[in-house]
Amino acid sequence: METAVKLPAVTKGAGVLGRVSAGWRDGVVVTTQSPWTIARPMMASPAPNIVFVKSLEREHLEELVRAGTSRPIVIGLGSGLAMDAAKYIAWRTGASLIQVPSTVSNNACFTRTCGCLEQGQRAPVRNVPVPEQILIDPDLIRQAPARLNRAGVGEVLCSHTSLVDWELAHRAGRDVDWQAAIAERTRRELRTLEQVAPAIGADEMDGYVALMDIGERFAPEFLAHPKARFNAASEHLFAWCLEQQMGRRLIHGESVCLGILLMAHLQDNAPDWAAGVIRAARVAFRPEQIGTTWDQVERAVLALPDYARQVVPWYSIIDALTDHATDGHGKLERGFKAARAFVEGLH
Repeated sequence: METAVKLPAVTKGAGVLGRVSAGWRDGVVVTTQSPWTIARPMMASPAPNIVFVKSLEREHLEELVRAGTSRPIVIGLGSGLAMDAAKYIAWRTGASLIQVPSTVSNNACFTRTCGCLEQGQRAPVRNVPVPEQILIDPDLIRQAPARLNRAGVGEVLCSHTSLVDWELAHRAGRDVDWQAAIAERTRRELRTLEQVAPAIGADEMDGYVALMDIGERFAPEFLAHPKARFNAASEHLFAWCLEQQMGRRLIHGESVCLGILLMAHLQDNAPDWAAGVIRAARVAFRPEQIGTTWDQVERAVLALPDYARQVVPWYSIIDALTDHATDGHGKLERGFKAARAFVEGLH
């Protein structure tokens, strides 16, 4: 059954941040230092109230709640860290939520999940408020590091592997909001991504905006089908597990892209096609490029069966390989070695 949801109003265009921010005098902007430094000269005066986010640890988020409690509007300005923190504060205080992505590196502004942490372990808060408004200002986005903007490819390409996982979960009898029509619409968006990947790799604004347009088209499905795994599954589990084991954040879309390549190989799911999109968009994916090592990657992959059971219990190719298997761990280890060889062979 469709869930009735109110969709955010998406406002796009050069200079939109300056025009709309004139109405934020009674709001609190939740941000980090780099995007705030860029955005502040673009905004209307006087400056609104500001809180800076350091992490998504729940204890820190509660500190931010206390700092922004009396404000009727919460504005998340930045990348996923700032926008997830803004979701949390709006959820806790009942304030209206506005999201202003400073990069196209992720789709956090379109989802109802806050990637909250508790002592470094993912403890997501779901069903946080839908933003009243999302502002997409090309003048802001083009000033972000191109590497961050290109990494946004991972937040769409992840559907290549998550669609397979979603269908595996459906066949295993899991309650996953299975919708064949959503799967087909998602495949169309993957074809669109393939077409715009060269523009993204060339750091063209049209390519970046196309990424946000896909996220906007996904938004109704995110909101109406919260259990549907059409846009996040084993590749995200890998990225989160890797960060947890390393004890620090990576550029999310880059670690997801590495996860896509590994999981697509495990799924026997056209890994060469996924690699072609990643390379056309010039997204970093090799461990040494993204700030990790193959040893750390291997530990994260082999930890996924326990990680998924204990932290994010999504059924995926990892379960399909290891459930009810007499040599499940060995099968996963052998599959990883073959997937690693595939990634190492990409040029």
